[in-house]
Amino acid sequence: MTKRMGKIVPEWGRSSAGLILITLLAVACNPGNQRPSPSPARNRVQDIFVMNEDGSGQIRLTNRPGIDSSPAWSPDGSKIAFNSNRNGNFDIFVMNADGSREVQLTENTADDFSPAWSPDGRQIVFNSARDVSRELYVMDADGSDETRLTDNRADDGLPDWSPDGSKIAFETDRTENFEIFVSNADGSDARSLTNSSGVDGAAAWSPDGTRIAFISDRDGNFEIYTMNADGTDQRRITTSPGFDTFPDWSPNNSRIVFDSVRSGNREIFTMNPDGSDVKRLTNNTGIDRFAAWGPDGRIAYYSERSR
Repeated sequence: MTKRMGKIVPEWGRSSAGLILITLLAVACNPGNQRPSPSPARNRVQDIFVMNEDGSGQIRLTNRPGIDSSPAWSPDGSKIAFNSNRNGNFDIFVMNADGSREVQLTENTADDFSPAWSPDGRQIVFNSARDVSRELYVMDADGSDETRLTDNRADDGLPDWSPDGSKIAFETDRTENFEIFVSNADGSDARSLTNSSGVDGAAAWSPDGTRIAFISDRDGNFEIYTMNADGTDQRRITTSPGFDTFPDWSPNNSRIVFDSVRSGNREIFTMNPDGSDVKRLTNNTGIDRFAAWGPDGRIAYYSERSR
C-alpha cells in the first residue's frame, strides 16, 4: 500500500489487495473508489459477469462465497482466468467461458492476483507477494511449473503480455514512483516506459501491439492515456472529474473499455482510442469494474451488486 499526495492508493483485484493491495486508486473519501469489502453482505454478490459489447445480455458466471475478480480471457476465448478468495486467501482460478468447470491453479499462503495469458495460451503471468515484495510469476496454463520472473525489493504488478509474446508490461515502484515498465517475457531487460510525477499503471497492449493504454494521475486525477509501445507519444484520452481506470482494448483495436465514476457510481464504458464516442454499458447501484474484452467481442467484468 502506497501513500502519495495525501492519498492512500491501494489497488484491488485486477486490482490487488489490502491483503496485498497493489497500487493505484482507492481514495477513501470517494465512495466510487472504495474497494469491495472482504466479506460481502448477504444481499450482495461480488462475482464475474459477462455481457455483449453494447452492454446487453449481462450474465453472472461465478456464484461462490467470497470475491471473484480480475477476469482475463484466454486467446481462443474458451476460458477465463480470475482471482478469488473463496478458499481464504486470493488464488488464481480458471473456468470455461460459460462459467463451468472452475479449477484452482495456485495454492499459496500469500495472495495471487492479476492473471494474464500468453498469446499462445500456454502460460499465465500473475503477481504474488509470496516472497514478501509483490513480484511477477509465470506458470503453465494448468498451474504447473511456476517460475518467478522478477526479483527486487520493489512491488511489481498488473502484468500484461504483448501480442507477439516477447514482452510483458507491468507497473512497478522500483524507481520509487509507480511507473510502467516493460521486460522480456522471461523478466530480463526491464526498462521504464513512463517517467511522470504521478502514479502510472494498469498497462494494456493493443491487439496489434503498437499502442499501450494505461492510467495515470499525473494531471491530478486518474485518467486513461495511451502511448506507443516504446513509451513515446503519450496522450491523455479521457477528461472526467471522476476516476477513469483499468482500460482494455477490443479485439479489432477500434474501442477501449474502462471503468469510471463519472456518472456518480463506478460503471463500465467504452470509447474510441482517441477518447471520443463514450458509451455507458452498465447501470446499477453496485460497482462494475475490471472489464476484459474477449476475442468473440463479449466483455467479462467484476460486479458488486444486489442479488
